[in-house]
Amino acid sequence: MEVLDARVERLPVRTQGEPDESGRGLLMVEALADKWGVELRPDGLHKTVWADVPVCTRLS
Repeated sequence: MEVLDARVERLPVRTQGEPDESGRGLLMVEALADKWGVELRPDGLHKTVWADVPVCTRLS
């Protein structure tokens, strides 16, 4: 999965104890993904946050 972000700064993953009501996206990505990262786009104005998330299949 990839998401384009208009902010070029790489924000830290926040901890669960912090009181802010927003900014938990990277915490969720880190919890669900096998691996993830952030890459600056060639235009220098955006970044891409990507994640490899396992797909679960249910066997009958």
